[in-house]
Amino acid sequence: MFLNVLNFSSIQLRAILAIAIPMIVSNVTTPLLGLVDTAVLGHLPQPHLLAGVTISSMLITAAVWIFGFLRMSVTGLTAQASVKSDGGIQTNIILKQTLTIAGLAAILILLLQSPYLQLGLWYANTESLTQLSARDYFEIRIWAIPASLANLVLIGWLLAQHKAKQIMWVQILINLTNLVLDLILVYQFNLGVKGVAWASFIAEYLGFICLLLIARPLILPNRLIQWQQSFSWQQLKPFMLVNRDILLRTLILQSALLFITFQGARLGVNIVASNAVLMNFMMLISLGLDGIAYAAEVLVGKHYGAKKAKLLKQTLNACAFFTAVFAIFYSLLFIIFGQKIINLMTDITPIREIASDYLIYIMVLPVTAAACFLLDGVFIGLAASKTMRNSMLVSVCAVFFPVWFICDMVLSGIQAQWANHALWIALNTMMIARGITLYRKIPAYIARAESSNVTSD
Repeated sequence: MFLNVLNFSSIQLRAILAIAIPMIVSNVTTPLLGLVDTAVLGHLPQPHLLAGVTISSMLITAAVWIFGFLRMSVTGLTAQASVKSDGGIQTNIILKQTLTIAGLAAILILLLQSPYLQLGLWYANTESLTQLSARDYFEIRIWAIPASLANLVLIGWLLAQHKAKQIMWVQILINLTNLVLDLILVYQFNLGVKGVAWASFIAEYLGFICLLLIARPLILPNRLIQWQQSFSWQQLKPFMLVNRDILLRTLILQSALLFITFQGARLGVNIVASNAVLMNFMMLISLGLDGIAYAAEVLVGKHYGAKKAKLLKQTLNACAFFTAVFAIFYSLLFIIFGQKIINLMTDITPIREIASDYLIYIMVLPVTAAACFLLDGVFIGLAASKTMRNSMLVSVCAVFFPVWFICDMVLSGIQAQWANHALWIALNTMMIARGITLYRKIPAYIARAESSNVTSD
């Protein structure tokens, strides 16, 4: 067996926790931010406010995470480059390349914002009040896109530079700022949806300034890195290939997540609002488990880049152990407190009742998703973007959509309101498929590291 979750050293344990704990703390604050936004709007009497923000927030999140490949690639490539003799120059080249792409992507999104919103509202096919709320939120929040994309790059780059604690404090500052501004702008100034949007906008740019200040001492002067070094084809080729595959993987994943939101919207305003409440649980699960995955990105990248097969296997074992512990913890947490968390997020009775009907899928989601979140981190560290792309293609196209289609036909045929169950069944099944397809590829990379080993450490 190439993975033994009890076979790892105390050194690896400390190395993983040094990265994972700050990232777990910072990542858990991010869904708490979503919980605050949901709770603020969920306690207002009109459900269309929450539904509208849900649709626009998903559109903006999709736009950002389409370019999430920038954070993934910059972490893996920087971690591997940092162990080379010219690591300082190489890591700075990677940062310059990635920030340039982030800037161009932000300009493109801003130029296309109007047709993008129109397309999203058309597909959601929801009522006029919900569309008005969605538009009010989107037209403010979309202008934070440049900061959002730059933050992705800086977080990924700083993570590979072992700046996890600093990232944690910035994330906490961003979310506390958003929380305070939410309460002030919504309850004190009665700005409603626009208040929530302005709070997120200000928090994003504050985070960008803080991350830039942390990165500044690590950035070499421009004279040490010529333009040709950063943007020659020799430098760009591996960077572009990795980013191409991760972009395709992200687009495929977002197609499934957007489908859940918009299909829920077609089932009614209460369904889409209830799914929004439940999606906050999913964010809490994913970002908590990703704390361990972030550690895997950095350590796997360094050990694989240095051809240290023994440390690579120990890192995989330790990360698998901690991921299993966290997955069980999350499941127990949601079994015990799931209903109370729903009640905290909204006091609208129909939304509470509908969300409760689907809580079982949230209870099992940490277990079904654990492997895929960890292995995403492992393959980011390996810079094995092609494997990640192929895994997502199979999981979404050959599993998620067929499972949804079959379950939707069967369940909606029995009772029309059961159609939403098909979405949650398909989501859990997709997570399992992602884990299986990635897990099958691990032995090949371990064998590759062993065959070119230069040290037993």
